[in-house]
Amino acid sequence: MPHETLPTDYLPAERLGLEEILAISREIAGSPAAASLAVLPLSIAIVNSTRQIVYANERFAALAGAETVEAVLGKRPGEALGCLHAFEKEGGCGTTRFCQYCGAASAIVKSLSGKRATQECAINRKNVTELDALNLQVWASPLHQGEHRLVLNSIIDIAHEKALRSFERIFFHDILNAVAGIKGIHELITLELPQRHQDDLDLLRRAIDDIQDIVETQKDFLAVEASEYERAFTALDSRDTLGYLASYCQSFSPGASRTVMVDPQAPSLRFSSDPRIIQRILVNMVKNALEASQPGETVTLGCTAETDGNLTLWVHNAAVLDEETRMRLFQKGFSTKGAGRGFGAYSMRLFARQCLGGEVDFESSEEHGTRFFLRLPA
Repeated sequence: MPHETLPTDYLPAERLGLEEILAISREIAGSPAAASLAVLPLSIAIVNSTRQIVYANERFAALAGAETVEAVLGKRPGEALGCLHAFEKEGGCGTTRFCQYCGAASAIVKSLSGKRATQECAINRKNVTELDALNLQVWASPLHQGEHRLVLNSIIDIAHEKALRSFERIFFHDILNAVAGIKGIHELITLELPQRHQDDLDLLRRAIDDIQDIVETQKDFLAVEASEYERAFTALDSRDTLGYLASYCQSFSPGASRTVMVDPQAPSLRFSSDPRIIQRILVNMVKNALEASQPGETVTLGCTAETDGNLTLWVHNAAVLDEETRMRLFQKGFSTKGAGRGFGAYSMRLFARQCLGGEVDFESSEEHGTRFFLRLPA
């Protein structure tokens, strides 16, 4: 039975005695699932209705800094992991005013009511000499062992992932600020230098714009993969969009050895979408088409109004994709251009699906060449 009532600022403080905890632990250890839980590449901690640990695997014990699994039994998660707030009140983990903002506590409470929950949990803990911090992702699932109402917590340390995302944001912020500064210097130089330097200044400006586009494309790619991209739809015209992209992409062909043009039959259609993402996708298509084309060949941009009201934007070139490329093109990491490449086609489909609710696909044959499609919903 739970021990005497203790004051709390959030969750009940009552606990079961160690003998009762060990009895539940023995039941779990004797179940068929115990062997599987022991070898999972996750930290596992099962808690009872008073939020005390009744089972843990060795990975959780290692995360807690405990020498043995038995050392964490009977403790609550925050106590086992050394949370600073877990020892502020006599009732322990879950009973302080800070605990109501704890992701792990929130997930456990939800699971005790019969629902699965996923939460991030940040824990500050102090060892002998310094402050330490844990960033955890906690998956909590309701579980029953005989008459006992339990919660199975699967835990991974996401500190590295959180730090990486923070460093990425700082990097993108700083480098885009640097590019903006270079643009400002370019504008000042343009005002000072004679007109005979204009062609060189135009080349410099295009190079600066290319650097900015490369950085912003990578920034958008990472944001979309992390489901953090905020799309911005606006009214667009298909002919205007294709005309701008054809003019922009012509600079990718040195000496204009290959031509980028808009299909004369392309209709002028009004639609709503995110122009930034459309440019990301179509520019990638055009770059790939130019790389696959021979000197003197043409890359054509066009659009089609589908019978179901959807809109298709496309890019065509005369080259033909080999069978392996056709089969593997959208695999993340696959590339015909060498090691370290292979995110272009994958990113096109990722952008289309995640940001536009559309689809990217292609057709390639000896008779018709290769045509990439961006299909957009009505």
